[in-house]
Amino acid sequence: MIDESKCVQCGHCIHACPFGAISSKSYLVDIIREIKAGKEVIAMCAPATEGQFGKDITMASIKAGLMEMGFSDMVEVGLGGDMTAAYESLEWAEALEEGRKMTTSCCPAFINMMRKQFPEQFEKNMSTTVSPMCAISRYLKATHPGCVTVFVGPCIAKKAESHDKSVPDNADYVMTYGEFRALLRSKDIELKPVDDSYQEASVWGKRFAASGGVANAVLECMKERGNDTEGITLKKCAGGDECKKTLLMLKTGRLEEDFVEGMMCPGGCVGGPSKHKTEVEITRAREALLSAADKREVIENLKQYPMDKFSMFRDGHM
Repeated sequence: MIDESKCVQCGHCIHACPFGAISSKSYLVDIIREIKAGKEVIAMCAPATEGQFGKDITMASIKAGLMEMGFSDMVEVGLGGDMTAAYESLEWAEALEEGRKMTTSCCPAFINMMRKQFPEQFEKNMSTTVSPMCAISRYLKATHPGCVTVFVGPCIAKKAESHDKSVPDNADYVMTYGEFRALLRSKDIELKPVDDSYQEASVWGKRFAASGGVANAVLECMKERGNDTEGITLKKCAGGDECKKTLLMLKTGRLEEDFVEGMMCPGGCVGGPSKHKTEVEITRAREALLSAADKREVIENLKQYPMDKFSMFRDGHM
């Protein structure tokens, strides 16, 4: 059983986490109250979800389980990955023109490390695009006024992100896989294979969960827009020590690469503290599931969604 009160990186109690996490308090009771009150409570499942419960449990299976619990609906946060990649690619293209290096904005622990330990780089080099979790929460709040949004994933630091007052309209609640499994047991619900081709995200958005996935999706969007990506160099750092070393190099002007993808968990989000299986098991199941997904392009996929109805910037401006 994973101890979600401890940081997966260093074993610190997260109340004193140097990366800026907050208490891993469970919000299950609050979520249940919202459902029982008859509110429209919508789950948002992280890209890391695919593969967590084996190769036969698809996103459609997860959605069916959540609906059985009483959730009104579920949306793939991989779709938010598409949204983030599309907007971050515009920032990357501009930064490249200016000769300015930039870091990704998806991992809240990485962001908090920058904010607390590298404030100058946070202001100068951090992407202003919101995370996929926030993108989907804002999309849902724009299209379903009054709804309650609940992120489901392997990350404890997402709880801190949801409480960040500088980023409005983020997820109302965050539920880890450990809490999700507890809720399944409490309702005596078993996840089952579902014959449904449900897919909202491109494969690029789905791959946000693994190290390198964010950077590859951003480059894909640049290519889809006709930008020349030849010669762009990337630094993909995963794990606390590697992230800190990279940011130190950025601070001292010794970083050679153009862009930095920062993830505090080794291997990316699939290696998060509340993962259900080992990374090897999850990766094997994920590849089987992702190989069955269609090959839609990111920009084309987003044409189906009202991107002009909500902000993709951290401060919420349109």
